Amino acid sequence: MEKLLTLTFLVVKALAQTSGPSRERTARATPGPPRSPEPGNRSPGSHAHVSRPTASRCVKVETGAAVTGTDERRTSRVRRDDIQGLRAVAVLVVVAYHAGAPFVPGGFVGVDLFFVLSGFLITQLLLREITITGTVSLRQFWARRARRILPVSALVLVSTMLAVRVFMSPLDRPAIGRDVVWSALFSGNWRFALQQTDYLAAERDPSPVLHYWSLGVEEQFYLVWPLLLLALAAGWRLAGRAGSVRARLLVLAFVTVIAVSFTYCLHLSTTDQPFAYFGTPARAWQLAAGALVAVAVPVISSWRPGTRTGLGVVGLALLGASVAILDESGVAGLTYPSWLAVAPTLAGMLLVTAGTGSAGPLGRALAIRPLPWIGDLSFSLYLWHWPVLVIGMAALDSRSPTTRAALVAVAVGLSVASFHVVETPMRHARLLVRRPVLSIAVGACLVAAVLPVAAYASQTGSIDRLTVTGMDGTTPRGAAAQETVRPPLADAADDQGPFKQHGCHVGFAQVVVPSWDACTFGRRGSDREVVVLGDSIAGAIAPAVLTAGERRGWAVTVWAKSSCPMADVTRFDPARGGTYEECDAFREAALRAIEKRRPDVVVIAMSRLTTEWLEADGRRLGKRASVDHAIEGMVRTVERLHATGIGVVLSDSPNRAPFFPTSCLAETRDARQCTFHRNGKTSIMAETSRAMGDDAVLVRANATACPQDICHPVVDNVVVYRDKVHFTQTFARTLADRFAAGVARATRH
Repeated sequence: MEKLLTLTFLVVKALAQTSGPSRERTARATPGPPRSPEPGNRSPGSHAHVSRPTASRCVKVETGAAVTGTDERRTSRVRRDDIQGLRAVAVLVVVAYHAGAPFVPGGFVGVDLFFVLSGFLITQLLLREITITGTVSLRQFWARRARRILPVSALVLVSTMLAVRVFMSPLDRPAIGRDVVWSALFSGNWRFALQQTDYLAAERDPSPVLHYWSLGVEEQFYLVWPLLLLALAAGWRLAGRAGSVRARLLVLAFVTVIAVSFTYCLHLSTTDQPFAYFGTPARAWQLAAGALVAVAVPVISSWRPGTRTGLGVVGLALLGASVAILDESGVAGLTYPSWLAVAPTLAGMLLVTAGTGSAGPLGRALAIRPLPWIGDLSFSLYLWHWPVLVIGMAALDSRSPTTRAALVAVAVGLSVASFHVVETPMRHARLLVRRPVLSIAVGACLVAAVLPVAAYASQTGSIDRLTVTGMDGTTPRGAAAQETVRPPLADAADDQGPFKQHGCHVGFAQVVVPSWDACTFGRRGSDREVVVLGDSIAGAIAPAVLTAGERRGWAVTVWAKSSCPMADVTRFDPARGGTYEECDAFREAALRAIEKRRPDVVVIAMSRLTTEWLEADGRRLGKRASVDHAIEGMVRTVERLHATGIGVVLSDSPNRAPFFPTSCLAETRDARQCTFHRNGKTSIMAETSRAMGDDAVLVRANATACPQDICHPVVDNVVVYRDKVHFTQTFARTLADRFAAGVARATRH
């Protein structure tokens, strides 16, 4: 960050001494996370008419007020192969990361590099247009974006959706279809951010269009960015400001965007990490950082080649360190992006700086074949590689390195084909180039074409006939046969209690305990009051307690908070990037309300996962220490309730499946192929019960589905799981007698 501020100061100082037209070394290339060459750019081997080309094909041209339209058209044919090389590096590390290569844990920062390159290149185009015409043609700008992005983007989305229908589980289709629609509208980043903050939605396997989030960020940014430059240009014309004043105002505007966006990014990284990662406002500073380098081109071009090369070496080291060290889950207590994103962003700025002006050794290295060729393909390769990997591994049921390598090769082949057959012809289509409105209209039609395909391919019928083996809960009852199961598989994901609708199962941010009356079910006013308390697992087993209460005339109150253990512990939430203070506040408020109300029994349930990231005395605990700490914390919670005369029932957590059982059932139609082994992890509730002896009542809710070492996805024709870890409401109700017995024992205590 200090280097960034220093560079900004030097830019302002140098530009303040510059007025009127300036000579600079510049070039024309494409923006990107990742993009193909802009219309007019020549592919490798083309014969652009330029003067005195360098090794990286940077051409010395006039870009000041004296530049004519002819000069602009000529410079638009010049490209910087060093930037194409950077785009190649960026897409290669992203693909390697997604393919599971072991040496690139931080390969995801390739997207950060794309943001910087995009901000630099797009802003350079806009500034050149302002210099020549005094304004920005929004129609031309958005027409160019439409020709460049929408044809391949729509092709990949349509192909992905059709492949999902053929190769993936029918139960995956509706959610992926919604992902595709959001991505087609360049809003996918917001959908994925919302899913990551929804505990249950976050259980989904990665979407095959998850990578479209970066396109959403860029296109939302470029709806606003040209408007900002247009407003600045209009102000200059009215005020008749000199070139030096214009430059300083640009730097001030860009630095302001960087400062505001980066500050917001830091804030969200500690309070709502998914929105820091996927959100446009929290990522805008990276695009603006590239734009700042574009403003600095006249100054950078005057620097000594050795200075630029030295900065490039520093940038290369920062990028290498980012790829080798960073992790999406965070490093050294920091989540991504936060301060960690400064390294790849600054690396991009320095590497672009190194190639500005006359070609240096780093620029020549980045221009070595085949890097520029890969850079040309980078947009197509970025779009194709992820759905090919996700769908291919699902279809082949293999994640081996050989499978991944073969799928990457398939993605490269698709990229080459789409680049030559779709991307380049559409980008250079004369009719579209001459008619910007038509370009925009064709782009809108391409987006619209995705929607009916997504609707068709998302359809799934009712799947309720499966081959099952009858069970009485512990032993087989008969031979395998086709049976009707309930709920139908297509409905299983939504087969849960009404607790969220009533405001009884609250999200991450809420600390206020829900209304007692609104969250009380069964026979209100009964002389037997039972409370179900915990995280989402409590919401999953609550229908069992509710059914027991309906049969016996209890009043049952349900309070649940996502990912919040009721053990007296403090949890670090990696998904949100900090200590889960809201959980501590909610737990304390709930326990105080319960102590004041004094119900007969409290049934506590929580996921084993919520106790794997605990803190104590300001430090993060390891997994084994977290388990011990969680057991001690649960003992304290039970003893606290016992101290007021309240009985306590502990419910163990459902055994987490290594895959989605419902998806397996939908694909195979055979429950025998979808069994799995117990994971063998320590049960916090069982260990608490063992530690407290007769003072703690344990209900083994998991015993019916996992009677021995094997867990079954269907028991007595009832689908057990609605995702990987939560019971369906229908199955939970079959456990009513278990919980009734537990409540009876706790009452006697």
